[in-house]
Amino acid sequence: MSRMLPGKLVNSESMDGTDEITVLMKPQLSDGGPTSHDAARAGGSLVQDQGKEIECPVMGPQTSSAMTSQQNVRKTIEIDGRDEICSVAFLMEGKHVLSGGNEEKIRRWRLEDGQEIARPIDVGGLANAIAVSSDEKWIVGGSSGGSVLAWSVESHEQVSEMKGHMSAVYAVDISPDGTKIASGSWDGAACIWEQSTGEQLLVRRQRTTVVAVKFSPDGHLLAIATWYCSVCVYNIEDGRLLCEFSIRPGSTFNQCLAWNDDTHISAISRDGIIHYLNVSTGETLSRWLIRTDGEGQWGCIALSKNHSFIAASAESLISFWDATTHTKIGSDIDYNDTVNTMAISENYDIAIGHGKTVTVQNLGGILPSRYVRNHDNVDSGEGMTSLRAQADDEITDLKNLKAMQEPNDQLTVLQGRYEAQSRKLALAQKELETLKSSIKAKDSQIDVLAADVDHWKRSHAAKTEELTVVHRELEERRRDSEELIAVREELQVSQSQSIQIQEWYEKQFRHLKSVVEQKQRTPFIVQNFIAQADARAEMNITETLQQLNSRIDWSSTFIADRIIHNFEPHTTNPTEEHVSIAARVTGSIGQSLVNRLRSNSRTEVVAYLPIAFRAYIIYHLCGIMSSWSMDSGPDRLIRELYSIVRKLESQTISARWRSLTYAALSPTCSSNPSMLITSTMDGLCDIIVTAGCAPSASAAKEMIASKFRGRISFILTTAGQLTKSIMNALSADYRIEAIHPLKVLDGQTMEVDSAGPGKKSRSRFVLCTTQLGLSKEVITQSGVSPNKKNTLTVTNVVKAKVITG
Repeated sequence: MSRMLPGKLVNSESMDGTDEITVLMKPQLSDGGPTSHDAARAGGSLVQDQGKEIECPVMGPQTSSAMTSQQNVRKTIEIDGRDEICSVAFLMEGKHVLSGGNEEKIRRWRLEDGQEIARPIDVGGLANAIAVSSDEKWIVGGSSGGSVLAWSVESHEQVSEMKGHMSAVYAVDISPDGTKIASGSWDGAACIWEQSTGEQLLVRRQRTTVVAVKFSPDGHLLAIATWYCSVCVYNIEDGRLLCEFSIRPGSTFNQCLAWNDDTHISAISRDGIIHYLNVSTGETLSRWLIRTDGEGQWGCIALSKNHSFIAASAESLISFWDATTHTKIGSDIDYNDTVNTMAISENYDIAIGHGKTVTVQNLGGILPSRYVRNHDNVDSGEGMTSLRAQADDEITDLKNLKAMQEPNDQLTVLQGRYEAQSRKLALAQKELETLKSSIKAKDSQIDVLAADVDHWKRSHAAKTEELTVVHRELEERRRDSEELIAVREELQVSQSQSIQIQEWYEKQFRHLKSVVEQKQRTPFIVQNFIAQADARAEMNITETLQQLNSRIDWSSTFIADRIIHNFEPHTTNPTEEHVSIAARVTGSIGQSLVNRLRSNSRTEVVAYLPIAFRAYIIYHLCGIMSSWSMDSGPDRLIRELYSIVRKLESQTISARWRSLTYAALSPTCSSNPSMLITSTMDGLCDIIVTAGCAPSASAAKEMIASKFRGRISFILTTAGQLTKSIMNALSADYRIEAIHPLKVLDGQTMEVDSAGPGKKSRSRFVLCTTQLGLSKEVITQSGVSPNKKNTLTVTNVVKAKVITG
């Protein structure tokens, strides 16, 4: 036989003189066929299940030696899948096969010559699972990108896409009537979709990754297998969980379970055991072992179209089992590569994905003829021979089953007797333990009573001794009482004298108290007056701040609406002027907000332009109203002098000194209003140019110079009133607060503004300030000069509002 590249076919002459399509099998096996397995692997085994031994069925008489080369290679092709194969499926009544995997494409192959036909289907991610509708009109696949996609079989064009998973899709299936699609993902979600509309009909969250989803033959139930966890069955109509089986599926490519009928499921677990499950009762009817290599095996399972046999794999080994008796049939197939996926066609071809290869092999020479019966040749001589061979095989199997049944019946009777005696023995042991516990409890009660008696005897002796001591003390006290009578008479004389002295002292105390209260009344009146004045001052400052925030908010929104209404965003390439303006704006409102303005998206500009105006005006006003605390010029000298005064004098005196200093030096916010208005409008023009709503700064100035100057002036006037109110406060130093961009969000000093655009951001960093805050500092003094101690208390009167991003 000639060697050839994968996917290419050559004709070679068979031993009987007929031409057959053959290629080199992988792996290289002796005599050109698959390896055989010893009787221990082929026969029955005992499986441990929660401390009990479960007997696996024993195979009937069958040939254990390797099949001849001609039998195993008949109608076998091998296809190069280009990359690791994750899924296969048959199409066109078994004449075509689909393959998908790590290549991120689904390819279609013709089994007649092994050639690829039509263009590959681009999945957009790893093609982890493939399913074909029963009418062969649709192909459905799941990708590692989290999408479930459907394509036309005829044109390979995508017809729908279903999005809802947050991670890779590992399993897909189509309902028998072709109207619903099921999918399972790494995110633990199993979904059911409407095929025609892509609408999500049902979602069921699982504890681990969903590795398989399968509709029942009648389409009313959905079986879901989860990685290393369980198999669950749900009612599709109402989403109810019908039953759950605690087995541990291992395959991640939709290959670990199959429906035998509407009420039974066959599932394979990672320990190499096939479980036969009853959905109606929630019971596991039987289990049988297919490989004894231990835990951690990669297993797949596939059911023939006529439901007569099951193909199961564990790592590289594929074995075949009767779907009714669960006995082993035919010969095993072994590969060097792990079997990732497999499928069986109505023509009894099995497609196996292992490594980067898809091997398609006909099972006619591997399984007994009754499992791969072809009804078209019954009338021919070959068909009659096949039927006779099938009848002989069935008679042999019935004899073997009967021979096995008689010992099993005797074993069942003995096992029942043993279980009855075991239950009686367990009941007797339980009664014996109860009697022992009762005796032990009685002994404990006797010990307690004896201890109580001893304690009573010791207590009685102690009480008797105490009574003797008390009698002696009473006698002594009687003698002492006579002496006390004499002393009492003397005390009565002294008490009358002390009463007279106490009355004189009380009279003097009342006089002194009236004098002190008269002296203290005046400071209390003054203190009450100052407290009331402070409360009014703080109320005035807070109301003015709220008015200022409201006017900033309303004016920013109004200006932004007019700008966006009259101008479309410009998309010209940035000039040096644009770069310089963007740098200035970044220094005022932060890089994150500038990036949103320069996104060239009208939606972004509409959302963030009023926020940018608000942030710039707030930062600008905050700098103006706190300009005296700068580190240069006369402002620095004033700050140092005020620090000295605050250390030496009380809060009220130092605040009064501060107020007079402000009034004498004329603060910045009222010294040159025209200059402040111009600088504020220049900043707004820079933001307009940065957002692309005007080609240059001069165009922006022409646009807003005449329309919005009055609103800016109104805001600055309110800021001046707020500064004046702060200067006149006596009992505290008030400070305007604005949070700079990229500060970490702090609930003590900040409040998230709910008026931000879109959904609330989960970022912990400040994008910008949208409303000014107010804090106050109060210094209290204790002690006497020169050792006075100053205590600074900072309180947030109004939290600054911010948006995050």
